[in-house]
Amino acid sequence: MSAFWTPASQALAPYLHNREQADKCLQIIAASLQPGMSEQDCELLIRDWLRAHQLFDPARPPRVRFAGQPLRRRFGLNRPGKRRYRIGMSYILRCDAVQNGYVAKASLSGPASVLAPLHAQLCDIREQLPRTLQQGETPQQLASQFPGLRQHYRLVPLTGTLPEGNRIDEAPLIPGLWQWQLTLSDGQHSVASSEFLLMDDQGPRWLTATPAHLLDNSHNDNQEEAA
Repeated sequence: MSAFWTPASQALAPYLHNREQADKCLQIIAASLQPGMSEQDCELLIRDWLRAHQLFDPARPPRVRFAGQPLRRRFGLNRPGKRRYRIGMSYILRCDAVQNGYVAKASLSGPASVLAPLHAQLCDIREQLPRTLQQGETPQQLASQFPGLRQHYRLVPLTGTLPEGNRIDEAPLIPGLWQWQLTLSDGQHSVASSEFLLMDDQGPRWLTATPAHLLDNSHNDNQEEAA
């Protein structure tokens, strides 16, 4: 089969660079989580890190969610952005790294001790997605097999232009680079993946062979044991 679209490595490089930076940002912030920090506190830390590295876009603010019942309920502390972190709570951090118009998303969930089974299921779904597309099925057909799975995907231009308004839902995927987001929830906890999917004459495949760093294996488990 002759190539109908061939991605240039230099065109893909900025997206990969930004994704690496976004992943690094979330790993650093997750390692900085302390009891008593609010979701908003964490979002501001992510924002400041991205801003310091010239990767922040005000139109794409970071998002943080903590899950799990705190020991005591206090008025006003369970509103969005106000929920406070406690040892043993699960969390999901998301951010966009934007530089020169190139956008890459990242997601990080934790702690590993709580989310490992859910994370393993999400990795299995990730592996199935390219095969599903190769067989002519739609992303929605795959999602229907997994309760609690949500996905969003956009066609990413290779020109440096921000991908606004290019979301395609039911239509077949056209050749190109796609920003793909998967979120899997069991009703209480959530894990997520944000990666690039490549569609060309070789078929659908992830831009990187191994998944991004989706699950935080840092200090949080040790903190829980020491608590």
